Amino acid sequence: MKAVLHQSIVLGRLAGLLFMAASASLFASPPAPEVQANGEILSGAWVAAPVPVAQFSGIPFARPPVSELRWSAPRPHVPREGKQYATGFAPACMQDNRIVDWYADVAGAFGHGPEVVERPAGVSEDCLYLNVWTPDISAGARLPVMVFVHGGSNEGGWSYEPNYIGQNLAAKGVVVVTITYRLGPFGFFSHRALDDGEGEPVANFALLDIREAFRWVQKNIDSFGGDPENITGFGESSGAFDLADLLLADLDRGKGNQSLFRRLILQSIGGPARKRRTLDEEQAIGDVLAEKVGLGHEVTAQQLRQVPADEVLKAARQLPAGHYFSAVIDGKSVYRSPQEVLNQLDASGIDLIAGTNADEWLMYLAEETTRDDVENWITENASEERQALLELIADQQDPRRALDHLRTASRMLCPSRNLAARVNQTGGQAWVYLFDRQRPGEGGRRLGAYHGAELPYVFDRHDVWLATDDKDRALSAAIMDYWVRFASTGTPNGAGTAAWPVFSGKSPEIMVLGDSIGTAQDASRALCTLLGYD
Repeated sequence: MKAVLHQSIVLGRLAGLLFMAASASLFASPPAPEVQANGEILSGAWVAAPVPVAQFSGIPFARPPVSELRWSAPRPHVPREGKQYATGFAPACMQDNRIVDWYADVAGAFGHGPEVVERPAGVSEDCLYLNVWTPDISAGARLPVMVFVHGGSNEGGWSYEPNYIGQNLAAKGVVVVTITYRLGPFGFFSHRALDDGEGEPVANFALLDIREAFRWVQKNIDSFGGDPENITGFGESSGAFDLADLLLADLDRGKGNQSLFRRLILQSIGGPARKRRTLDEEQAIGDVLAEKVGLGHEVTAQQLRQVPADEVLKAARQLPAGHYFSAVIDGKSVYRSPQEVLNQLDASGIDLIAGTNADEWLMYLAEETTRDDVENWITENASEERQALLELIADQQDPRRALDHLRTASRMLCPSRNLAARVNQTGGQAWVYLFDRQRPGEGGRRLGAYHGAELPYVFDRHDVWLATDDKDRALSAAIMDYWVRFASTGTPNGAGTAAWPVFSGKSPEIMVLGDSIGTAQDASRALCTLLGYD
């Protein structure tokens, strides 16, 4: 009897183990997604989204630009041996805390402390990495590809800021890639000592990084389910401006139809709109920076490259006030000023969306802004049209709002609409938007539709500390539909969304993205004309 009972217990336990094993295999997570790309086997991870999305993070697209490769053109990545686990984000490119502080300021306006702000995984010169999100890694999926270039005044930012995580956008049926590029004095710097006489680039290293990342995408993205012949670049602020520089450089060389940047979404183009430093001017600034790190006027490239990265960054903060890190006319990657290229543009084959937020500069203006501040800005920037501009903004009672209106138009709105009009006039097609959604509550009142406010909607990544309601979620869905349709077909239009007319410049119409979604006449034309944009 005991033997029979013991046998029953053993058989029962064995059946239980078999059931548990069967259940475990039934409910176990799928194996990690793997692809062959970059000359390697890359292992990623599945992430939560409306549909399963594979994420591959921290993929090197070029050799580390350190030591003898500092201030050199990016070199192709050297494949590593063995399986590579692409499951962790790489350090951000060398920068200070400006972007973390920016997020803290926005969070503060909505009643939260700086502890809610996420930080990058460190900073380093070894930073040329990208991230991929894809809903389909099967061979032949050939999904549209969207490559994002972050903003940050070309001095800060990283590819995996909370608002740039690509899984929800990828779930719409596209492959999303976010990239990095060298920042500040590491990406936008030149010095006579760097010229070795061999024809190597001696400036615009950040633009070269972005171009190299797009080349990597074109070469490898089919392994992630993407279509290498259907790549859309999109960027915000300085990232958008860098993309525009790369497109204009290709158009200037007659390579528009072959450009990797021929389909772009430019969100809040930042930086100087028409001015570009010459290489001589940039190298004069390089002399100043060399002096700031303790090197004499006669210095070698080796000496410059041996200066610790922290010291280079510290010296860059001591450059003259108002210095903006941006592309220069070097004759190798940028050939003429943007305005010269626009004046002789042939935009055949170019597809473009460009737009701005309603209150780009409001968050940067003091609450105590006065009418005198407004008049002083007009005197300094458009003195010949002083009276006409004063009359144009006479109905704006709040001086802070009036100054924001002028600065937003001068720095972002007018340049982007000028670019869109020229593209349409010269054989391409372009659409213009105005984002004017103001978040509910005190934060929305203080900041309005602030610089960067559209980003959580584009990626459907609304920070937990941002006041978010059903209107915001509906606006996210609409913006993603427009962006994804544009990436898929070259036009934002399609069933289920309001029709979006091209921006002709003759009968301007724009798409308003906010509490309501629909077209409107462009009310900024008179202002842009007074500010020098015809």
